[in-house]
Amino acid sequence: MIVRKKRVVASRLRQVSDDKMASPSPGAKVASARKQRGWTQSDLARAARISRQAVFQIESGITLPRIDTALRIANALGGEVHALFSEEASDAIRVAAGGPGAGARVHVIHLEGRWVAHSSDAPDRMGAGFHSSDGVLVREGGGLRLDTCLPRESLEENLFLAGCDPALGIFAEEVTQLSRQRGRCVWIPCGNGEALRRLIEGETQVAGIHFDGKSDEANLAAIKKSGLEKSCTMLRFSRWEQGWMLGPSAGKSFHGIGSLSGSRLRLANRERGSGCRTALDRMAREEGVPTRKIRGYQSVTTNHAGCARWIASGFADVGLGCAAMARLFALGFVPLEQTTFDLVIRRDHLDKPLVRALCNLLQSGKFLRMLAGIPGYETSSSGQVILP
Repeated sequence: MIVRKKRVVASRLRQVSDDKMASPSPGAKVASARKQRGWTQSDLARAARISRQAVFQIESGITLPRIDTALRIANALGGEVHALFSEEASDAIRVAAGGPGAGARVHVIHLEGRWVAHSSDAPDRMGAGFHSSDGVLVREGGGLRLDTCLPRESLEENLFLAGCDPALGIFAEEVTQLSRQRGRCVWIPCGNGEALRRLIEGETQVAGIHFDGKSDEANLAAIKKSGLEKSCTMLRFSRWEQGWMLGPSAGKSFHGIGSLSGSRLRLANRERGSGCRTALDRMAREEGVPTRKIRGYQSVTTNHAGCARWIASGFADVGLGCAAMARLFALGFVPLEQTTFDLVIRRDHLDKPLVRALCNLLQSGKFLRMLAGIPGYETSSSGQVILP
């Protein structure tokens, strides 16, 4: 009886193994779909706007196409990227609700047993054009699935870095290059409050923060208040000059926050919870300026570049921001204080390759020289461990 059971189990295992071996590869799926249409490889190449050699390499399993190429092939064959290029249906990536909707191009991370998506085309990240993405969200079975041709193992290594420091874009690119691993580091531009919320709710592995610029201890106090001191470590990223960014119309009539009380000058404000908004509210309290008398106090810009762009476009006259953005948008600048910007990292992700690369980069003389080259940045304490 025991021998018979072993034979049955062995037979079933061989059947499972054979089924997996018989599962068509992405290249075989492409070839099959092409032949069903009666196309040659040259026909598919013309329809997908790629070379015939590329079609041959994809169908032969020599290479997997980039996501833009995969999308063109799928469109030409009248199918979905996932159906053609996913190795197994069980590898389908189901994205948690509450983020971008169907049709959005996104980046994803795997955190706390679920997939979290962030739009790769968010207005805060858009410059002169689009960014690369991990795939497109499609509606399936009442939920959302990531339509992608990237390997699941690569996506599982992705890292989100949330924060408002304009230098984080450079940092994320350098981290990705330094890691030499699968996956990428993606910057999510947002203020302090949003960055911490994302960290607490499991939507990012790293958050960048800068609270009251008058004290180096303010960031640490904020982490303790949020209850993150036991689950996170904190590293110094940089110090940079914060002050008033002034448009041409501000002229000589602006002398500080008192000049905004009941005047014609328009403020470009930041979102609640951001470091600049916190600093502005503090100055208003200290100088007895009612915020209801500040024209534009209810306005909201979501990052330093957005605030500077609002002023440069003539929609506002003054706003708080960093010296680097004021210079970039050719605005006047009145320095106020040195702001300390720190990175808060989940301890349970310290062994992640991209997180190790991130920590190593803050010790790199080459990167620190690059960072110090940005107007108003100071890097003497960069990489310092603030919270072990």
